[in-house]
Amino acid sequence: MKKSLLALAVLGAFTTGSQAQTNVSIGGILHANVKNYKISNSARQTSNELRVDDDLNSRFWLTGTEDLGGGLKALFYVENRFNADQPQATGTGAGLANGETYVGLKGGWGQITVGKHSWMSTQGLTTEYVSASGNNLAIPTSMLATYSIMDQAVGNLDTTRRANSVTYRSPVVSGFSGVAGISTASAGNEGVIDGTSTYEDGREYYLQGGYNNGPLALALAYRDFTAEGRAAGSNDDQQLRFHGSYKFGGIKLGLMADRASREAVGGGKSSRTAWSIPVSYTLGNNTFLASFTKAGDLSAGNANLAANTGNDTGAKMYTVGYDYALSKRTNVGVYYSRLDNDANGVYQPFNAGTSFTGSSLVAGETASTLALGVKHTF
Repeated sequence: MKKSLLALAVLGAFTTGSQAQTNVSIGGILHANVKNYKISNSARQTSNELRVDDDLNSRFWLTGTEDLGGGLKALFYVENRFNADQPQATGTGAGLANGETYVGLKGGWGQITVGKHSWMSTQGLTTEYVSASGNNLAIPTSMLATYSIMDQAVGNLDTTRRANSVTYRSPVVSGFSGVAGISTASAGNEGVIDGTSTYEDGREYYLQGGYNNGPLALALAYRDFTAEGRAAGSNDDQQLRFHGSYKFGGIKLGLMADRASREAVGGGKSSRTAWSIPVSYTLGNNTFLASFTKAGDLSAGNANLAANTGNDTGAKMYTVGYDYALSKRTNVGVYYSRLDNDANGVYQPFNAGTSFTGSSLVAGETASTLALGVKHTF
């Protein structure tokens, strides 16, 4: 009996010590919106959808650090996603650790982490999603140029969270910082090939440099993606994106520009350029926002994309809105956007065709969205 009590006491001491050394916190975002989503095209019957959506993908996260001494710390981050508007079985949120998730070390030299990381897909969000006062807006993500134009050329450019990745983040020095990353198989199929493929180990490399000091914020990011296995029908991507903003008074003026190319395995490259100008004005708790985005034609060359290259393959997107901060953590607002494809353009509001947004578009169609949104951060 005494030995059992002693063992419990020792175990309790270790548990208490561990808890004292590791600081763990929980946070998250809940988001929902009510929207009218309309698709129009002279060749197809007009479609109106009244929807309740969570197209931010609500989430909560666990994060923690442990002081290892000598200025070195261990850290972890686990992001869990879900749909606030419907059961997980029918939604797009996949649950435990589906978001950015990693473990690593940090010190005066910077931070290195291993896991799943958001790289190019989120470049530009701070320019259009964050108000001049620093608040994250309640706007639906399908109305943001970052996801609905910049991350798409023909279909998705596969810029989502990079699986099997290592990321280094430099310390911030006088506003300057940098990020470098490598993914050994970003699609998650590391070392898996079929009988018709020639084995080649896929890779993605990512570099980003930024400056954020006072009213000026600038960033330039580059990614180079090589498909795993080199199977017929697969593509390699290269992408360069700039985004920046300048704040004066309550006005925040931004600019984004993206140059992307996709090369078919075996030859043939197509490319396109897109740009966006987001503007917001904050007065007290009120934010008024607007943006104009344009994607140019996708050039011919890639045989895998032949049906969607050439003339009139671009798109335009217009977004306006009003957002009110009820507190530092809760925002509500009303927003309108219109994504207008050229005759052969196939750009989509972010995640159209899923429970996120509404029906997907075919070539030449237009999507108009009017939404009332609410967001709470905890």
